[in-house]
Amino acid sequence: MANDKKISVEFYFDYSCPWTYLGYKRLIQATTRTASLIEWKPINLEIVSATLNKPKKESPKYITNYKKKDLQDWATYCSLDIKEHKNLDHRVSLKASRGAFFALSEDKIVDYSSEVFKAFFSDLADISDDQVLINIAEKLDMGIEAFKESIHNDLQDEKIKSNCEELISKGGYGSPTMVVDKQLFFGNDRMNLVEFAIGQASGKVLVLPGQHDA
Repeated sequence: MANDKKISVEFYFDYSCPWTYLGYKRLIQATTRTASLIEWKPINLEIVSATLNKPKKESPKYITNYKKKDLQDWATYCSLDIKEHKNLDHRVSLKASRGAFFALSEDKIVDYSSEVFKAFFSDLADISDDQVLINIAEKLDMGIEAFKESIHNDLQDEKIKSNCEELISKGGYGSPTMVVDKQLFFGNDRMNLVEFAIGQASGKVLVLPGQHDA
């Protein structure tokens, strides 16, 4: 039956982006409500920026100040503790993203991602540090030796790069990006649209807050 169709959401994510932490939590909620699946695709924003040759520019102080407020408003709304990292270099997440592939193989990607995001944004831990990641793997009862191999496996970088190129080929340029039935959505604040698209793709009628003509 059409209404039993399982929909997958392609989720392009970088652990070093605070907006992705928000989007991650809200996507888990959205896919739980709609009985949908997540296809996890780790990316790295430094690779995306370099590939797209994005210009680096400083925002005016009034924009920076508002973005900080906006982030904290969303963090409060989502019941998350998100602290600021000064001079953030997105390459800090590469090892954690390598570990994500192993977490996927162990069917622990949700809990692993929660712990990585919390370590980085709530505890201000260095997620490029082996021991920080190993502590997470131990907490989740993952195979430690295999996990260690994974976070040092350069071949995982090729998968991350491939995900970045795939994202760009679909018109994406940042994290978090969600793709539902070839429809692309960028940003934590697009989650209502993601959930609506899941309903469209599955044939289910979903009535969402703020939806017109519902």
